[in-house]
Amino acid sequence: MDWNKTKTIFIIVFSILNVFLYSLYLNRYTEAKNVEVLSESSVDEKLAADKITYSNLPENLEGMPYIRGETKIFTSKDAPKDNVQVNIQDGKQLQVSFEKAVSPTGEAESVEALNAFMEQTVYEGTSYELWEIDKEQNRAVFFQTFGGEILYFSESGKVTVYWNDQGDIVRYDQTMFTDVIENQESKELVTAVTAIHTLYQKNKLKPGLKIVKTELGYSVHVQVSKNRQMFVPTWHVEAELKDGSREDYFVNAVKDGVIELNKQEEIE
Repeated sequence: MDWNKTKTIFIIVFSILNVFLYSLYLNRYTEAKNVEVLSESSVDEKLAADKITYSNLPENLEGMPYIRGETKIFTSKDAPKDNVQVNIQDGKQLQVSFEKAVSPTGEAESVEALNAFMEQTVYEGTSYELWEIDKEQNRAVFFQTFGGEILYFSESGKVTVYWNDQGDIVRYDQTMFTDVIENQESKELVTAVTAIHTLYQKNKLKPGLKIVKTELGYSVHVQVSKNRQMFVPTWHVEAELKDGSREDYFVNAVKDGVIELNKQEEIE
């Protein structure tokens, strides 16, 4: 038997087989990509049919890391010195009541007056961003920020300011994270349009709404230890409903799951 000739035949046969398998792989891969594009297009068609609109979505996204922070332990030194009664709940919530209500510059329910109060009175007040003014309840909610990114709906990173019917500020409650550090590895993020598609496919978006804002921030991901938590990059999608009311939605910007922040659970 001519082994050299046999070996040559085997090499040729295996080379042909490899080419065949590779071409089969390419065909399957191309089919999968076509299905994915068709699926995205289908979602856009359904959004249009339900008259759900969006525009000016963020582009050219950079990766964001998970971050971690420690719950701050407050002392009376973190409160204003005069005209106050101070109570600290479990060391973690600073409650400040004013013996004589504070008259802000302008109406208490205005953005300018509230921001000025935070800057001038509240410990590290500039590290919080105004989220909501509730005129019916005479209160405003601020969420803590990390490097300019908002931490959404964490009970351990917010300030709530209260005022009376005369528009004078009567008290505020504060919680905070300190020693915030970034994980070394940045994570690739899903796009804003992908987050919108996810919300639609989970039946979260109502027909006729208009998406007016999409921005990145953070939300609590896991409890690392008693006083340490980890935060995940999160898409905030703000929408205006047909009746003019506001609705807020949140999507995990790394794993692409809808986050129900009021329930502190994620729907995969």
